[in-house]
Amino acid sequence: MDLSAFRTSRRRELEGTWVPLDGAEDGASIKLARVGNPKYRELMQTRLKPFRRAMRAGTLPDDTLERVTTEVLADSVVLDWRNLLLDGEKIPYSRDATIRLLSDPDLRDFRDFIVEAASDIAHYREQDLEDAEKN
Repeated sequence: MDLSAFRTSRRRELEGTWVPLDGAEDGASIKLARVGNPKYRELMQTRLKPFRRAMRAGTLPDDTLERVTTEVLADSVVLDWRNLLLDGEKIPYSRDATIRLLSDPDLRDFRDFIVEAASDIAHYREQDLEDAEKN
């Protein structure tokens, strides 16, 4: 197997790549950096530091971990979006709007989509990006 299939663009992993939303007819897309990028790792480490003892003891409340993860996603993974609507209202991109959407339990599938898409190597593969740019 040719391992070049695993080669990714480090620049796109950090600066993000536009990912269309499934089934979006209006061009809705989200600019996502890759989960696990250096900024993401640094922020997770920094923001979880006050909770290390609770994490080791297994007593960290799920909602605390969820809140920290949401903030880190908003600060290092979700970089922008286009044509995002909620109940017919256009949602301008902002950190606060990102946190609000990712925290909404009724939009957990949206959050799952974000995490899956930002974890998918296909969005950051060097060869796929080169092919897309040629077209």
